[in-house]
Amino acid sequence: MMLPWMAYAVLTSLLLSMAAAIGAHAARQRRWATRWAWLAAMVLSVVLPVAIAFVSIQVPPALRATAQADTVTLRSATTIPMPTVMFDLDAMGESSIDSPIDTWIERVWLMLSVSLFALFAVTTGSLHRRKRHWEAGTLCGTEVLFSPDVGPAVIGALRPQIVVPTWVARSPAAQQRHVIAHESAHIRARDPHILALALTLVVLVPWNVALWWQFYRLRRAVEVDCDARVLQGGNNLHEYCETLIEVGQHRSTHRGVAAGMSESVSFLEQRIRLMLLKPKKWARVWALGLACLSVGVVAVAAQVTPPGAAAKGAGKTVALSPDMLDRYMGYYKVSELSTIAIDRSGDHLVLRISGQVAFKGPLNLFPRSDSEFFVQGINATVDFFKDADGYTKALVGNVDGRRAVTADRVTKAIADRIDGALAKRVADQKPFPGSEKALQLLLSDPDENTGMSADLVRVRAEQKPFREKYLEKLGPVLSYKFAGVNDVGWDRYVVAHRDGTEDIFLLLDNNGTIVSAYRHPVNS
Repeated sequence: MMLPWMAYAVLTSLLLSMAAAIGAHAARQRRWATRWAWLAAMVLSVVLPVAIAFVSIQVPPALRATAQADTVTLRSATTIPMPTVMFDLDAMGESSIDSPIDTWIERVWLMLSVSLFALFAVTTGSLHRRKRHWEAGTLCGTEVLFSPDVGPAVIGALRPQIVVPTWVARSPAAQQRHVIAHESAHIRARDPHILALALTLVVLVPWNVALWWQFYRLRRAVEVDCDARVLQGGNNLHEYCETLIEVGQHRSTHRGVAAGMSESVSFLEQRIRLMLLKPKKWARVWALGLACLSVGVVAVAAQVTPPGAAAKGAGKTVALSPDMLDRYMGYYKVSELSTIAIDRSGDHLVLRISGQVAFKGPLNLFPRSDSEFFVQGINATVDFFKDADGYTKALVGNVDGRRAVTADRVTKAIADRIDGALAKRVADQKPFPGSEKALQLLLSDPDENTGMSADLVRVRAEQKPFREKYLEKLGPVLSYKFAGVNDVGWDRYVVAHRDGTEDIFLLLDNNGTIVSAYRHPVNS
């Protein structure tokens, strides 16, 4: 489920970026600080996708009389489905919480975060080593560090210090005052701390491209807000603009992510235009309208449904007590080689099935009622059936509205015997009795149903048009060979066709009937 969730997180961040851009424009109309809009967007871009997808909240006691459950998942309160193009990501078979793709993504994620952290740590260490050779002094009554080529800027998050290049000491007194006023304003506004927090968020979620753009816009908003504070402090506008131009001509090549005056020439021009901008007529009304629009976009971002069963119309979840969930825990017999184990994990159940090709890993089951659960990530449900005494006696699994499996509850001893039989088949690597005959029947692609289970007959009828195209592409059969028993106890055959090769997996019952079959082409 990692890849669909990541797509959801990026979509949410893009909406929050839009809200921040609108909010910052609204703040600019009233000459308010704009950096808070971008910082809020970054924080929400990290927190909101996690909270909406995975967090549950307790219903206040005063509202429990009218609520359907004591606990409500935040995802159940969302109402806007993700775009259809993103549903394809959710249908990639990512239903397993131990999916190999998920594991690969997690490793890459960790590698990116560690690499970024190491890069910033090395950069910071290099800056501090160079700092040892800088000369401490005072400028306009303020303690500063003089550097040959760094600054003007504020360095350090825990103990911010102003660093200025040596050429500033030789500049006119007015320019020196403006430089110190700008950097001191950064320190008073705790801009180094804001940038450090933003940088931490980027390191935590380095794959979110929208978050990087928000960080870029935050850095610029920090400088624009600082310009406004300097001018509000009584500094001369034209002299300050001239100072910015002078700093731009001596732009530092070692800026990093520090707060300071040194920026690209194009951005300096933009800052000057913003400072010279006159208030517009109806600025208050315009700002109020933009602020309302920004809040509305944030609300839309919070209403997007995360990928998973809820995104597929699974409905709202309900909260069941641990005692209720524990009643379903145990073992269920699917066949002589397959079992289902049900465990509890917090507020939901976890289903693990053995002896099945289609489902390799655990499935998360979330309650829709006291006996019906939906499977996170796919359009599937599991219903539990009880006897008159309330004892759970069986379960039925449905996929896309059709029954996929029926399993009776058994004791642990019986489940262990079935798992032992599966392990012995895998160890012996011997085909089912009548396995080759069953393969020949399948390869003949008969229209009659003899020798196949009712469920397999139904599936074959539904898939007939696709199967005919698949077989036409492969061409006639040239040869086949038994390739052993796979890790879930099915016979595997490698079948050579004129135009390709395929793997066929067969599951037979004690009578030699084909219970299920799975085939797919082998990449050349």
